[in-house]
Order: sequence, then C-alpha cells, then structure tokens
Amino acid sequence: MQWVLITIFVLLCSGLVAILDVKFEDFINALQSHKKTTLSDDLKTLTGSPPKSFFARQSYEIEKLLKATSRENKFQIIKRISFLLFAGGVIIALLLDNVFMVPILGIGLSLAPVWYIRSTAGVYRKHLNEELETAISIITTSYLRTEDILRAVKENLPYINPPVKGIFEAFVAEAEMINANLTSALNTMKMKIPNRIFHEWCNTLIQCQSDRTMKHTLSVTVQKFSDLRVVQSDLEAILSAPKREAITMMFLVISNVPLLYVLNKEWFHALVFSTPGKIAMALCAAIILFSLSRIMKLSQPVEYKG
Repeated sequence: MQWVLITIFVLLCSGLVAILDVKFEDFINALQSHKKTTLSDDLKTLTGSPPKSFFARQSYEIEKLLKATSRENKFQIIKRISFLLFAGGVIIALLLDNVFMVPILGIGLSLAPVWYIRSTAGVYRKHLNEELETAISIITTSYLRTEDILRAVKENLPYINPPVKGIFEAFVAEAEMINANLTSALNTMKMKIPNRIFHEWCNTLIQCQSDRTMKHTLSVTVQKFSDLRVVQSDLEAILSAPKREAITMMFLVISNVPLLYVLNKEWFHALVFSTPGKIAMALCAAIILFSLSRIMKLSQPVEYKG
C-alpha cells in the first residue's frame, strides 16, 4: 500500500509542476537565492575555484568536464537526469521502508551521471594526450629542420589524427587566409586545447618567432608528454589490484543481502525490517558510496601541474 501512496504523491507533484510551469532551474535558484555572494565568492568564481557546497561543487564539476570534452550543450540535460535520479533514489529508499537510506540512495544515484562523465572525460583526455604527443613530436622535428612553424604543420597534417587534426587545420587556415600574424594564430590554437604541456609548447613557439634559439627547448616540452605517459602507466598498474579488490568486496557485501534470505530468513528480516538492521544497511551503503567516489577520483588521468 505504501508504494501506491508514494506513486500518487509523485504524480501529484508532477502535475503541479506541469500546471504551474515550474522549471528545474527554479529549484536551483530557490536553493541559492538566500545566499548573498561576497567579494571572496566572486573572486573564486573568476579564478575557477570550485564552490564549497556539495551540489554546487558537483554542478561546477559537471560543467567543467563537459566543457573540456566539447559537450557544453548537454549540461542542462545532465542536471535534469541527476535530479530525477535523486528523486528515484529517495522513492526506492521509501519503498524499502528505510528512512536512513534516503540521503544515501538519493545522492548515490544522482552522482551516476557525474561518474559517467568523469569516465568518458578521462578516456577522452587520455586519447587527446596520446594524439597531442604524436602531433607535437613530429611537428617539432620538422620545425627544428625548417624553422617555419606553418610549413612544419602543413607537411605533417596527413599524419595527425582527430581530435587534434582539426585544431592544426584551423591554425593553418587562419595563418594563410585570415591573419598572417603567427603569434596571434598560435595563441588562438593554444586556447582550443585545455592542456598545460600543449600551452607551454605553444608559448615556446611564440617566443621562437622573435628568438630562434628557443627552438631547442621544444624537445624538452615534448618529453614531458612521454614522462606523463610513463607516470600514468605506473599509476594504473599500482591501482589495478586495489580497485579490483575493492569492487569485489562491494559486490560481496551487496550479494550477502539476498544470500542471507536463502540461508536464514530470520536474520534477513532482522537486517531488512528492524531499526538496527536498517542502520547497518545504511552504513554499508554509505561506505560503498564513499568507496566508489574515491575509486572514480583515483581513476582520473594524471594531469601535468608544472
């Protein structure tokens, strides 16, 4: 009977939202309207520092990841999906008659899109770093020989793969047809890829336009990509075994609940329906949620911080 009441409540809320034309952004604005922004908050926003509140920090992280992977138009969709999953987690916890699970299931399911974006963004950044390493390596070799960056890029375009190829093609098109100033074209190209090593490489090329002796430092910058790849491989090798063990333990903890129903129904009822059992299940769910968040954070690609 309880799930019927919950379903009716959800349908009533959905009807009121539709009738009153309430949008998702209205909920966010209502939650944030009581807070007055200070000069410190504005400064943190301008410098790119993440907000302090949990939901604002997650929203900021989603927007940043989508921008890094050129998917800014999906930001509002992801926010709506997270909100719906949060509501779904709350409903599932209420159907299980476990109030202690409400925040855990709600937050856990709402973080699913964030984890998905993190994983896809991590794969994208790895691929981008690999293609950038290849591209700037062969371009640097040609530039050291010709001392002409435009010629070096043009003769190596057939050997450069997406998503980097489009950036260098745009650089050639701008330098030849729009703006003959190579420094400006290099600055434009630099801002299209959010990568510190690539920015350093572009800055060195800009310095080379006025001082040709700086070209010998380009090889040092290219070598940083190789060093980063070695560190990434070592880190993945170190973390692979602990990640596998952690996921195995999570699976065993979750599978113990239905297994307990088969082995001893009295223990199962004590775990699922008694207050201490509900608290224990909520604690286990919180630990699993925390472990998953740490695994996702440690699984991110290594970034150069020079």
